[in-house]
Amino acid sequence: MRAAVYHGRLNVRVEELPKPRPGPGEFLMKVMACGICGTDVLEWYRDPQAPRVLGHEAAGVVEEVGEGTEGVR
Repeated sequence: MRAAVYHGRLNVRVEELPKPRPGPGEFLMKVMACGICGTDVLEWYRDPQAPRVLGHEAAGVVEEVGEGTEGVR
């Protein structure tokens, strides 16, 4: 999977990362669109621990569900 990864001030790269597997009660979403919002931008100014995957407001489709996951298709 590709992700925008924050590595430090003025250092954001789109990288290929391993595809995660959903655990019990979780699901894996194939992200179709994800923006960088104000919360992500604030992290650039605060210089958090890096590396950090940016973007937490995504739209997509459920690709896989973990064991015991209910209410998600």
